[in-house]
Amino acid sequence: MTESAVVSATITGWKSAGEPEPAAEILAQLAVKTLRSAGLRPADIDAIISTTSAMPFDHPSFLSTPAQHLAHRVAGKIGTHGIVSMNVSGACASAAAAFAIADSMIKAGRFKKVLVLGYDNSPRGFYYSFASYLDTDTMIGYPLKVVGAVNPTYWAMWARRRAYETGKSIEDIKELMATIKATLSQYGALNPYARYRKVFTVQDVLASPVVDDPLHLYMISAVSRGGGAVLITDMETARGLTDKPVKIAASTAGSPMYGEPSPRLTYFTTAGGKNAKPPFAEWRKPIEDAYRMAGITAEDIDIMEVHDTSAFHVINWIDQAMGWEREETDKLIRSGETRRNGKLPINLSGGTSSFGEAVYAQALMMIYELLLQLRGQAGERQAKKDLKTGMLTAYGAYGSYGTIILEKAW
Repeated sequence: MTESAVVSATITGWKSAGEPEPAAEILAQLAVKTLRSAGLRPADIDAIISTTSAMPFDHPSFLSTPAQHLAHRVAGKIGTHGIVSMNVSGACASAAAAFAIADSMIKAGRFKKVLVLGYDNSPRGFYYSFASYLDTDTMIGYPLKVVGAVNPTYWAMWARRRAYETGKSIEDIKELMATIKATLSQYGALNPYARYRKVFTVQDVLASPVVDDPLHLYMISAVSRGGGAVLITDMETARGLTDKPVKIAASTAGSPMYGEPSPRLTYFTTAGGKNAKPPFAEWRKPIEDAYRMAGITAEDIDIMEVHDTSAFHVINWIDQAMGWEREETDKLIRSGETRRNGKLPINLSGGTSSFGEAVYAQALMMIYELLLQLRGQAGERQAKKDLKTGMLTAYGAYGSYGTIILEKAW
């Protein structure tokens, strides 16, 4: 199997959501910038894999036809010559899925140079589910329309469940989540691409309005707009383009598991009966697959970028990625070991907490940060320890997941 590597990456600054912006033009600019940084032209690449977009949500068709074909539109704009163009949709895990597809193409020897693109301009507020011409399943919107359960409702249920299962008080996990937000805000303040650069204290976070107890407003990410581009190649090509190629040790995608008892964004339940799998089994499986693919264990991970649409997600990703007893996760966070000078630095980008979420592009921001960190180019955010291996985890609605493991290759 051919080895693959990340050669270069670029992102936009993340901005407020819901304002008109030419997605294809922005992606075309990112594509050219990413290629130029590697000394390549658009005519040199073999394929473009792009995410689609979550917009617009104010029409029964949900997604405009042009937004479904961003790869083809970008290919036409930048001057490629009949290359393969594909578009991928997987909710918040879309960019991770697009990356995994491109990586598979390289590893299979089908292509040598593939550009992965992603952009989103999420609608303001919560994602409102209603029947479309393409999907008349009215149960999709039941939790929101009948019960009033929006995304943070589920995350709050997860947090409360974890507190119950560990025998802790709700106030305990609330304080833990506030600590996470305060820590991430310090790194977001140092990131020129982050939307939010204000430093918060634990007290600031706990003083913000309660959205769904135990989640306060500042523990929840906003929706945003932004995009990114990543160039991946086979390793031989990578070594000819950069003196710091970053090996793609693993890229996996996950999907729903029947009997998973965690509440979904689709159905309002924690049921599963006596045959239910352990909670968050879906989250763990693509991580296990990635460890097997990379030939490593959790102990080999030096740094992580995790998809944190709420502060609870950071806690749960550590639980799942490390396979620890939960008390170890809590101690790691409270002792400061997730900071840049700690044992396991997490989200030194500032995370989704500081960026807000440009849904279909979010993983590209995390790949960009890991690339900087592994190359020692993150400036004031640079991890203090010697980094060799980094992991990215992504989670999306309806059971979409992705895990990427990157390693130094010099």
